[in-house]
Amino acid sequence: MPAQDWSRVRKAGRYKGPIDANTIPIGAIVSHFGGEVREGKSASVRCCLHSDSRRSAVINTYDNLYFCHTCGKGGNAANLVCILENLEFSDGLKRAVEIAAGSGATIRSGNKSRSTGRAKRTWDL
Repeated sequence: MPAQDWSRVRKAGRYKGPIDANTIPIGAIVSHFGGEVREGKSASVRCCLHSDSRRSAVINTYDNLYFCHTCGKGGNAANLVCILENLEFSDGLKRAVEIAAGSGATIRSGNKSRSTGRAKRTWDL
């Protein structure tokens, strides 16, 4: 894979500052890899991680999480990209930001939780 220029994603104005992996929209990642996206807290979908004939995965577009009950894999957007493209987490996070920004989704920045106000783990790209 050729080296990517991540600064162009930052310059596009889609996000600024540190990135929390849980703020990347999961719907943009799942739809990029050919999966179906349904809005909601526990919408059942066909898994995009393996060939699935029935809806065995759950997508949560509010918390940006994904889990498949058949294969047992899931997580946030960066975890899915790491699984699907066989990348390390830091490279998967950068790729997830690029996919989400390319789809027109906005990514919240910052290191504060929405509900508790506690600091969360963030990564500078």
